[in-house]
Amino acid sequence: MRNNEANIFVFAACIIIGVLISMNISISAKGSYTFLSSVQYQDAYAYKIKLQNEISALRDQYSVDEEKLSEYQKDDANGETVKTEINKELAANNMILGKVASVGQGVVITLNDADSSLFNNTFEDQFKLVHNTDIIQVLNDLKNGGAEAISINDLRIVGSTEVYCSGPFLQINKVKIAAPFTIKAIGNSQVLYDYMMSDENYLKSLMLRKVRVNINKNDAVQVPAVNMSESAEFAKEQK
Repeated sequence: MRNNEANIFVFAACIIIGVLISMNISISAKGSYTFLSSVQYQDAYAYKIKLQNEISALRDQYSVDEEKLSEYQKDDANGETVKTEINKELAANNMILGKVASVGQGVVITLNDADSSLFNNTFEDQFKLVHNTDIIQVLNDLKNGGAEAISINDLRIVGSTEVYCSGPFLQINKVKIAAPFTIKAIGNSQVLYDYMMSDENYLKSLMLRKVRVNINKNDAVQVPAVNMSESAEFAKEQK
């Protein structure tokens, strides 16, 4: 009898211990949660997308560099393959820097002040004019839409391009230009057109201000090379 009681006691103890162990595992598995505000969530999500894009870009660059290395390793004695690849890279970099003229599909946008009949000699008249800030906004939208090469009145837009207000003129690449402003952008013509004409982009606000806006797709947009030289007088390579 005593043996039966001992067995029952051991059996019950095993059941209790098993339940406690399973509860502990269940509780541990739940872990801890961190609750984010909407702003924190948006920041975290944007950072995640940024990291994913950077990883994707690094993978693409790794693939390109690995292919180049493979070509270099099987190069002939005269190094012709290396020379060819270097020339290709120089041409691609000069295209990005705007040092060579470019042609391709894209869009052509014309911006002009409102019709003279709409001016009433009031404060609101200034909103019917095209300002340098308007041009900058349109340029930013084009770049965000994927434009690969841009010009304004046949002046190439590059990284060092300035867009200043100079009285009734705009100053671009140290050259003064007046309205109408013809902006040419090379890129996927349909994507650029749809992007620029979307409600959240700047062209729509210009239209509401009665600024004359015209945008057309074009299969052969021509963008000239930059018309100014750049040199570094004070900046030196850090070693």
